[in-house]
Amino acid sequence: MHQPGAAGELRRQAEERLEALSAAAAAAAAAAAPVPQDAADIVQELRVHQIELEMQNEELRRAQLELDAQRAKYFELFDLAPVGYLTISDAGIVRDANLTAARLLGVERQELVEKPFTAFIPAADQDVYYRHRKLLEQTGWPQTCELRLRSVGAAPFWAHLEWQPQRAANGEPLRYHLTFTDVHERVLAEEALRLSEDKFAKAFHGTPDAILISRLSDGRVVEVNEGFLRLSGFTREEALGSSTLALDLWAAPADRELCIAALRRDGSVSGLDFAFRSKAGEILECLYAGAIMEVEGEAHILSLVHDVTAQRRAAAAVKESEALLRGILDNMQDAYVRTDGDGRFVMVSPSAVRMYGYDSVEEMIGLPASSLYADQADREAMFAELRRLGSVTDYVGWGRRKDGSAFWVSLNAHFYRDDAGNVLGSEGFVRDITARKQAEEQIQRRNQELAHLNDELVSETAALAEANATITRVAATDYLTGLANRRCFYESLEKAVSLARRHGYPVALVSFDLDGLKRVNDSAGHEAGDEVLVSFADLLAALCRAEDLPGRLGGDEFSLLLPGDDLVGGRGLAERVLAAVRSCEALAQRGVTVSGGAAQWMPDELPDDLLRRADEALYAAKRCGGGAVAGDGADGGA
Repeated sequence: MHQPGAAGELRRQAEERLEALSAAAAAAAAAAAPVPQDAADIVQELRVHQIELEMQNEELRRAQLELDAQRAKYFELFDLAPVGYLTISDAGIVRDANLTAARLLGVERQELVEKPFTAFIPAADQDVYYRHRKLLEQTGWPQTCELRLRSVGAAPFWAHLEWQPQRAANGEPLRYHLTFTDVHERVLAEEALRLSEDKFAKAFHGTPDAILISRLSDGRVVEVNEGFLRLSGFTREEALGSSTLALDLWAAPADRELCIAALRRDGSVSGLDFAFRSKAGEILECLYAGAIMEVEGEAHILSLVHDVTAQRRAAAAVKESEALLRGILDNMQDAYVRTDGDGRFVMVSPSAVRMYGYDSVEEMIGLPASSLYADQADREAMFAELRRLGSVTDYVGWGRRKDGSAFWVSLNAHFYRDDAGNVLGSEGFVRDITARKQAEEQIQRRNQELAHLNDELVSETAALAEANATITRVAATDYLTGLANRRCFYESLEKAVSLARRHGYPVALVSFDLDGLKRVNDSAGHEAGDEVLVSFADLLAALCRAEDLPGRLGGDEFSLLLPGDDLVGGRGLAERVLAAVRSCEALAQRGVTVSGGAAQWMPDELPDDLLRRADEALYAAKRCGGGAVAGDGADGGA
């Protein structure tokens, strides 16, 4: 089947030939030439071409019908496709969209068309969009990415985006074809899987016990955790892949055979005592727990080894500790006391005898514990807390010595019980804290003095902060006009250029110079000249936006920094400044006018370059007579 373009070409050729033959016949008739002998052949050929032309017209009509059918089918598939289709202009505006795109974004199709696509992208994801769009423009290659899209009336969802560029014959981008699909569930599932794997990895490697996974068939080690490496002394490279390691860890091979038999029979085993051999040959007492599990269709043994060497050695040391306890009690500084259910001493340490001024342990045995309290209210309060909580810690009160003198004590006590949980009495440790209390009193007095000094310091600090703020303001401000001084202005210019370089927005700069200020100084004095400078500074500040920065760079040199504005905006503001100057009576009386030069920052340009070009434009305006504004030629002409 001919394409419509091919049929049109055949028709055009036939019409051209028919016109040529008709022109030849007309020329012959005009010259009164005799009719050619082959006139019948020419007429026949014309008829043949006419028939061919009619056939081609019919073929063209059929091709057009088929093309219309294909176009209708395309648009039906376009609208019913399960993915969102968008056509976006080079300015980022949606030109066309299918129904799926509108549905995914929660809007009607007419509400989507002619809107910037970024309106449907959360601010946090727009950097991803712009980065890939820039790559598409720079390379001309298709781009893909995943980011969140904002659906009207619903929460943002994750989408997979694919860009295809469409360019003109000269290579300039005309528009972009963008498709996107909802991958929210997949992204959430991947994130959940990642979190699950992270949790498992943390649990596997974070447990202090040793974990080893080996194949049941040949004993080859497939995974170990950090606890295993610490306990065994092997490196991960030495452990993984070894077929003998799982056997060598058992100091007694017979124990391992019993363990394997139990695993094969029951599928798991726990609480098994065995002797563990480390890489260095050290034998450790351990408890073994294991289970057979299937990994990728093959049986593996999951082994967990808990080192109880320290605990058992500690248990063995308990008896030795009990033997040493008496020696500790005999030599400790704090007093140990124990009472029976009637509140009488059944055991005291020698240090208790010394602390309370008695002559021997035997003298204190049988005495009521209440006899050691200088204030019985302290004892009642302590026992009330002891009955409520079961123990007291660092309870402070007054103790009483045998001679009746009082001293500060700190008590840690608890009830001791029989196997059935019945209270048999109380026991605890008493510490003489008289020296500590005296020190605390001294510290309290010192703290009060320090608090007073701190109040004075806070007051002085506030005054210093206020002075520093004043110094900072003065350091950044021109003393006469109150505008930014040269240093402050240049620092702000550097920051504005840095931000423009990073984000790509425009920055304009306008330089001003007062025409005739020297004449005012010479004729009326510098005080009058200062009044002119202040009047102009007030006008300049009043005409600026909040984000603009006016500054006095020195003498009658002023500059105006316009972040986010271009050369046209800069020149427009400069013209308004000159108009305000011409309307200012104070300046008009002095015969002062103002010249201005505007420039716009260009990519890769330094701040000094921008300032220099604005000054050059200013000088151009002054050379033309002053009282005017000129724009830098590099930005678009004067």
